[in-house]
Amino acid sequence: MSAHKRKLTNFLLQPLLQIRLGMYSILLSLGFGVTLATIFYFNFYRFYDLVLELTDLRAEVNEILNDYLDGLKIWLLLGFGFYFLLTVAVSIFFTHKLVGPTYAFRRHIRELIRGNYASRVNLRKHDAFQEVADDLNELASTLESVRRRS
Repeated sequence: MSAHKRKLTNFLLQPLLQIRLGMYSILLSLGFGVTLATIFYFNFYRFYDLVLELTDLRAEVNEILNDYLDGLKIWLLLGFGFYFLLTVAVSIFFTHKLVGPTYAFRRHIRELIRGNYASRVNLRKHDAFQEVADDLNELASTLESVRRRS
């Protein structure tokens, strides 16, 4: 396994927080989707009843529309499954960019407590809190220079 490949546990730094954020996003989207589906449902069935009133081929039209709705249900379930997986993956990815730096900060602070003032925080590109990392590195440099002078 190459050094660039990561284990899932490396992305799930705080699994409850990361998964919960994804679930909140899914629940909000699901609520919005149910609202839209309800509006569509009532309007579609009003149209459905109107079409059945205007035709003599009631059984044939009813069968065609029911087949159409069955196919639509399958696509909606597949779409929701894909949306669910994508939302959880995106939530984990972006929360990792937020949570990951806190681990680096804690590691750096523990090194400073031990007296290792040469320690520095190295964040990945596009990680959050880059300014905090810069300030912690400046603090470490200041402590290191004070230690050399004493």
